[in-house]
Amino acid sequence: MKEAASPTRDELRRAMELEDAHGSRRPLTQEQGSEAALRVYQDWQAQIEAARADPEGRRTAAPDVLSYIRAVAAEEPVTRADRGEVRAFWSWRSQPEGAPREVGHRFVAQACGESRGMQVLEDTPAGRKLDSYWLGERPVRQALARDFQLDITEVDETSAQVWKTVSGRYAQAATGPVVAFAADIGKDSVLGADELPRLLAHEKVGKEHIGFPIEMPRHEQLPPDIDKLIGDETLRSQWRMEDIDPATTSPKDFARKLGGMDVPERLKERHEAALGRLGSAATYAELNAPAQQREQRGPAVHEFLPGVKVRPVALPAAPRGPTAGHGVLNPAAALTLPPPMPQQQPVGMER
Repeated sequence: MKEAASPTRDELRRAMELEDAHGSRRPLTQEQGSEAALRVYQDWQAQIEAARADPEGRRTAAPDVLSYIRAVAAEEPVTRADRGEVRAFWSWRSQPEGAPREVGHRFVAQACGESRGMQVLEDTPAGRKLDSYWLGERPVRQALARDFQLDITEVDETSAQVWKTVSGRYAQAATGPVVAFAADIGKDSVLGADELPRLLAHEKVGKEHIGFPIEMPRHEQLPPDIDKLIGDETLRSQWRMEDIDPATTSPKDFARKLGGMDVPERLKERHEAALGRLGSAATYAELNAPAQQREQRGPAVHEFLPGVKVRPVALPAAPRGPTAGHGVLNPAAALTLPPPMPQQQPVGMER
């Protein structure tokens, strides 16, 4: 699928332009927050006027500002008419090969959406309107509560829920293969928690039709062959970065997760071998011990594939060093929980 090719230098340059322009419009002050809140109010009023002007009474208007925002997420189109069928999804940020700095994957997706004719949520009518409201910015939510006598807790809850609503509709509208712009995927991200589960269960998508244009970073605590296995797109869409965090998990923990994955037939033998090695190692250091040390422990026996004899798989003799150019500035950073989200992202989610 050509849409899943790595971003070109021109696409990365365009992504950085989009990110810089987006950041320059971000409402940071109380006055800017009020301006954004006023735009929401004006759009709501325009909806009321359109409903009044409809002689047949088919148009309806939301009873209040927050209801209007929820209606945008639930009803506005999530497909852009001048783009193709392939839908792009995204999560977080990295420094793809060829980029001079880190860039948000949202903007990489948008740049590739322009050049490759893909759908991107933030470029659809629903996504563009919600994005223009800046609901993730605290000054905007405070202005909505202050200027229109709304409960701030309800405003905060609405701002988080509308993106879940619209992203769910966007994922459900897929009609075939999709691409996900992400390095490692966090379990609490919109992509990891909501969109990918929907796409994996989608009858027109599934694990065989999710591509990843951003190369997966190297996980140094895993042997290269196991790391390569989980980088296969059919498995990459199923695991989360927390599954292999060396600070909080062991190889046995990851084996339990890997053992429950939906594995295609072509990967079954490698999958069984990986489960054997992971299930027989108490620590990641032991997992990466030289082959002769592991052989002294006897044949691999584990609880993840009962009754299956697993052949040991030898590690390369040469030591492994850091690998550059795999989508993040520091590959080790992808092995821990994500850092605080960049300020241009809305609160509580990566959008």
